[in-house]
Amino acid sequence: MSCAKIPFIFLATLGLQITVTPPHPPPSSSEKAPSTGLEFIVQQRLGPLLVKIICWLGAIAETTVIVTRSVPENDLSRSVLSALVITGSADQIRITPHFLLGIFLTTLGGYIRYRCYKELGRLFTFEMSIREGHELIRTGPYAIVRHPGYSGVICAILGIVLWHASSGSWTRTCGALEITSCRLLALTFLTLVTIIVVGLLRRMPKEDEALKKEFPEEWADWAEKVPCRLLPGVY
Repeated sequence: MSCAKIPFIFLATLGLQITVTPPHPPPSSSEKAPSTGLEFIVQQRLGPLLVKIICWLGAIAETTVIVTRSVPENDLSRSVLSALVITGSADQIRITPHFLLGIFLTTLGGYIRYRCYKELGRLFTFEMSIREGHELIRTGPYAIVRHPGYSGVICAILGIVLWHASSGSWTRTCGALEITSCRLLALTFLTLVTIIVVGLLRRMPKEDEALKKEFPEEWADWAEKVPCRLLPGVY
């Protein structure tokens, strides 16, 4: 087990924090555009908030086990490890290729989202909207794919799942899912991110339709130059 894993854990958690934190307040009701039935998860802001909380809890738990196992044994460390290590051994927590790939994906997702926030400025809201003075932004990440913000979300979520599913993670090596509360948190997380991702995929054509209606000529030119929605050259 290596303490070298800790900076990577918090780098990924920071990437997820950026990914699911709204950069601006919700738009006014008059600015909101029709979207999908799954929009309520985003509109209430509860879904992204719970995703952040669960991810931070996982990061803190794994870091706590690593640090506690690394210090001289005492009554406190034994109590902490007995609560957080149900089966297996804390010594098996380690850096693996799958963990590093997960960290890379989550960090990349956070960076993509950050670039999108900067490129769109006040136009970037979690809710689908056409704002007063709206412009069609075709620069930065939007010159590569039409919905890079959604690419960032999917990338970050895949990375988090890969990290916790990797063989050297606290979840896998210490029997975290044997703890009822951890099972409930994991199920909640997977349910929320599934709803969010499905909602974004369903929202993309509606967003394209709204922008096409608002900027017909500009959107047609943009769609011709940037045909892919999420992944360059693929989709």
